[in-house]
Amino acid sequence: MPNFKQKIQSHFKFCPRCGKKFVFKKIHGRAELFCRNCQFIFWQNSKPTASCFLSKGRQVLLVKRRVKPLKGYWDAPGGFLDFHESAEKGLARELREELGIQIRQPRFLGIYLGEYFSDLPQSTFNLYFLIKNWFGQLKPADDISACAWFKLNELPKKIAFANNRRALRDLKKLLG
Repeated sequence: MPNFKQKIQSHFKFCPRCGKKFVFKKIHGRAELFCRNCQFIFWQNSKPTASCFLSKGRQVLLVKRRVKPLKGYWDAPGGFLDFHESAEKGLARELREELGIQIRQPRFLGIYLGEYFSDLPQSTFNLYFLIKNWFGQLKPADDISACAWFKLNELPKKIAFANNRRALRDLKKLLG
């Protein structure tokens, strides 16, 4: 992922502390944005997300993206975590906002790194959960335009993000 990191770094020219121009400096063997004036290191950490697959037997719920990037593609419900928000609380918030439901007993599925191409490309650290218990009526809102149930062996071709495809592959193995 070094080329992706360079793409992210290219968006930042000046230090947010003192305003001086960044230079690249090798730190722990990697090129990092560094300010010679105030010694600030601009670490490019992955942004945390929480997503899930609601399941009914061997069917999974996917949502259609209403916004860029990948508008019109199928996605796992969820999203970016707020500052100092746990994955479970952030996932519950996202599902209330996107689908109008409340969840119970999310089961951790796995962690999948990803790339999110918006105005500012970001590396993502995606925590996925399996949810079999929820209540409320599914009603698409916020940044999704539709939701639909798919059989795990009949998924749509236009699935957003490689991390979703990897998580779905692992979910198929888990559910048999």
